[in-house]
Amino acid sequence: MKPEAYEAWYQTPRGMWISDVEFRLVQQVLKAEPGQELLDTGCGTGHFSRRFAGLGLHVTGIDPDAAAIEFAAQQSADIDYLLGSATSLPFPDASFDHVTAITSLCFIDDHMLAIEEMWRVTRKTVCLGLLNRHSLLFKQKHDRGGYRDARWERVQDVRLWLNQLQPQPARTLYRSAVVFPGGNKIARGMELIWPNHLLLGGFLMVMLVKPNHLG
Repeated sequence: MKPEAYEAWYQTPRGMWISDVEFRLVQQVLKAEPGQELLDTGCGTGHFSRRFAGLGLHVTGIDPDAAAIEFAAQQSADIDYLLGSATSLPFPDASFDHVTAITSLCFIDDHMLAIEEMWRVTRKTVCLGLLNRHSLLFKQKHDRGGYRDARWERVQDVRLWLNQLQPQPARTLYRSAVVFPGGNKIARGMELIWPNHLLLGGFLMVMLVKPNHLG
């Protein structure tokens, strides 16, 4: 998908709603503070990079798609965008306060290597936005459109991945959102009252906290 078409989806009513729901959940859990440094891994067109920058964070975005990076750089001059792979991040250890991957890990073949790299370059947290196999979104979209080549995760499999990390996370938090993905009035109302610790939303968020950072 061309970057312009991908970004245009976020301007549709459903796209804007899903973006807001996902970002609100990440923002609530991450609790990043203005002035902190964040790496947005698999940033694509920079949609979420710009939203993080809007919180006062110093944001770096990285993506292997040259067209997406060029597009992202044209949208914002205050974010550093780099062409590169999540499986070989060009940064020293503990370079960032926070590292995110918002629905990008599901398109990376060696997802475990990417997680290890994100874990290596963060000082505090890694926040993963995954596609949830146990969701209505999976039943509706898993073999269609932009979701066709995506990997959909189960919580039990994610836990097995994270057992391989060194050092082990001091804390791991699971939440989900976008339970009823249609985006109509009923779906939006249900989203407001659905407990996000019931992991049935299409957007599965996993936050990992580094040892010695439990504040």
